[in-house]
Amino acid sequence: MPSEPISWSPVSEAELPELSGLLTAIEHFDEPSERHTIEELQEAYAEHGADPARNARLGRDSGGTLVAYGWLHPFPADTDPRRVFLAGGVHPGWRRRGIGHELLDWQIARAGEWYNENRRPEHGPLELRIAVEDKLADRAALIADRGFSAVRWFADMTCRFDELPSGLPAVPELPGIRIEPYSAEVSEEVREAHNEAFSDHWGSQPIPQIRWQEDLSAASTRPEWSWIAVDTDSGRIAGYAMSSAYQQDWEFQGFREGWTDRLGVRRDWRNRGIAKALLIASMHSFADAGLDAAGLGVDTDNPSGAFGLYARLGYERGETQVMYARTEHGS
Repeated sequence: MPSEPISWSPVSEAELPELSGLLTAIEHFDEPSERHTIEELQEAYAEHGADPARNARLGRDSGGTLVAYGWLHPFPADTDPRRVFLAGGVHPGWRRRGIGHELLDWQIARAGEWYNENRRPEHGPLELRIAVEDKLADRAALIADRGFSAVRWFADMTCRFDELPSGLPAVPELPGIRIEPYSAEVSEEVREAHNEAFSDHWGSQPIPQIRWQEDLSAASTRPEWSWIAVDTDSGRIAGYAMSSAYQQDWEFQGFREGWTDRLGVRRDWRNRGIAKALLIASMHSFADAGLDAAGLGVDTDNPSGAFGLYARLGYERGETQVMYARTEHGS
C-alpha cells in the first residue's frame, strides 16, 4: 500500500493543464516514442461517450500535488467485444508504492460498471485493452499482474527522405484508378470504405459517424496531406490514406514526420498497387510541406504483406507497441 494516502477525485476540464504537467514528467522519465499534447487531452475530455466525471480520476498527495491519473476510453458503438481502452500513469517519484495497482483495480471495476450499465442483448463480452511500449517492462509487469495478456504487436515504421538512394518515387499510374486529394465532401464515403476495408482485420469494428468526425477535427489531423483512390468506371472510392502530424514527437525523435494514420484498400481492389500509390502520394505531400520523413504503424501479424511493401518504399522498423487485453463477461 502507498506509504502516504492518496486522495482521488474526478477530472475537471480546468485540471487538464495540471494533468498535462504530470504527463510531461512521466514522459521525461520513461522516454516513450509518443508524447501528448494539451489539445489531445481536451479532445479526449469532450469526445462522445467520454464521461470523464465517472471514467477518469486524479490522485493527489496530502499536499495536493497531482501524482497519478487513470482514464477509461470506452467505444460506445462497439458490439462484440465491447472495448474499453485504459490509460494511466504514476509520477516517477511515487512509483513502487502500490499506487499503480490501486489505480488499475479501480479502472477494471469502473469498466465493469460501464459495461453493465450499457449492456444490450446483442453485446459480446467486455474487453479491456492497454497499449504499452515494448521497452516499458515495469508497466507491462504491472498489468500482467492483473491478468492482462499480450495479444498483438504493432511496429512503428519510418522512411527518412534523405536516405532514399533515388529520392522519392513518382506516384504510379494505375489502370482504371485515379489518385486524387482527399476533400471533406467525400468524408462519409471514405468512412464507409474504411469500415469495409478493415472488416477482416484483427480487433477492428465499424467506426460510427460521430467518432469519425471527431477524429477528422482533431488538432493533429492533416486532411490536406490525405489522398483517395477512385475507380474511374464506378466512381467508388477504392482506397484512402489519411494523414496526421504529431508535432509533439518531432523534437524527441530528431526529425519532422508526416504520419499515415489510416491506410486501406477495399477487398475488390486489392493487389493492384493502390496502397503503394497512396503512400507515395502521401510522402510527396509530407515532403512538399517541408517534412523530413513519413511514418506509420503496422500490425506485425498483418497477413497482407504490408511489411514487405513498406520496406520496399524505404520504411524502417522502429519502436514496438504491445497491446495487452483482458476479457470480462459481465455480471
